[in-house]
Amino acid sequence: MPIVFLIIGIINALLPLALHGLMSLSSTWIIILLIFYGGLAVLTFQLLPGVITWLAVKLAPDKQFAYYATFIASIIVAAAFIYYYWSNPNLSLNGVGVFLRLTLTCLTVGLSTSCIMGSGMRVLDEKALSLSYVFTIGTFLFYIGIILVFCLLSIKVCYIKPDKFYTWYSGIWHGIFAIPHWIVSWFSSDIYCKAPNATTAYNIWWWICAIFTGLSILGGGSSRS
Repeated sequence: MPIVFLIIGIINALLPLALHGLMSLSSTWIIILLIFYGGLAVLTFQLLPGVITWLAVKLAPDKQFAYYATFIASIIVAAAFIYYYWSNPNLSLNGVGVFLRLTLTCLTVGLSTSCIMGSGMRVLDEKALSLSYVFTIGTFLFYIGIILVFCLLSIKVCYIKPDKFYTWYSGIWHGIFAIPHWIVSWFSSDIYCKAPNATTAYNIWWWICAIFTGLSILGGGSSRS
């Protein structure tokens, strides 16, 4: 059981470190990593609960013990880290800081529920239905966290300065990131989804790219459903 606590604790501790490392990179490197390794990173995060479950079953004397060890460790570690995120005075207290806390909370809850689900399905077949509800909620929060991570990275990649005058080619770039900027702007008035000072061509291209990106997201979501 201490080993399970240690593994789950290390993985949860890596979440803020990985996000901080991404935010400290240059815009060029963030774009390269998202294009070539973004899907791999999400897949790795999805497979982690399965690896933890397999390791817990191998180390525990029986599957029942492995389930309860994983369950207790996931709940305690998740609660401790979530408390740390929302009580840490070193994290910014502005809107972006709240957004960061919310992102880490969603990822932590998603990881914990996936671990509980993975271990529980091995030994508690009669409770599979209730566990599936927990897994659905955890999966939903996990993908919400992934979306919020992308929104945070979009601020670094495409930050709009309110005092700068933008032309048409900036309208293309800003329109592509209009939706994630719009989401972050709910938490901070310093984030703009559209430049206040720009040419008419900028506005035209911004609307074209924003609408095209929105339709692409809706189309992709419908296809996955």
